Amino acid sequence: MLNIDLSGRRALVAGVADDAGYGFAIAKALAEAGASIVVGTWPPALNIFLNLLERGKMDESRRMPGGGMLEFEKIYPLDAAYDTLADAPEELRASKRYKDVGDFSIEGLAARLASDFGEHPVDIVVHSLANGPEVKKRSSRRAVRATSPRSASVRIHSCRWSAGWRRSCAPATPSSRSATWRASA
Repeated sequence: MLNIDLSGRRALVAGVADDAGYGFAIAKALAEAGASIVVGTWPPALNIFLNLLERGKMDESRRMPGGGMLEFEKIYPLDAAYDTLADAPEELRASKRYKDVGDFSIEGLAARLASDFGEHPVDIVVHSLANGPEVKKRSSRRAVRATSPRSASVRIHSCRWSAGWRRSCAPATPSSRSATWRASA
């Protein structure tokens, strides 16, 4: 467990689609420290993730040391490759896994967060996205090279859209695969 008290704080973890990734582990650690958790999930994985949760397939992984379960306050569709919905190609927006999820862009996520939670919707933003052409259990160098520029761009854009909510935007772990930004107290 993190040796900090995050009670009353809300964390957005972008990049949670199952219980096997960094994002899930980070979300669980933040919840153990008292934060409420909202997640951004890639639209092609969203229904799978929701079904796994609904059917209890991740219950063992969601079990907290104190006996409770990791709960997600909200689960949002997020394809962070697109700043706005208009940036996404029409054929993607009309595709089976995207057409019914609403605005899945970074701007769309920011609007949903503000609508659901008000002017300052999150205190903590965690980037844990890893979508690329070959993302598997063991990623190839090619997949990492393809994903890295997108991840850097997403960190920059995430910082920009959340800047109105927070006073600082500095990566807590600038050399790690998953950068975390914390709101100033």
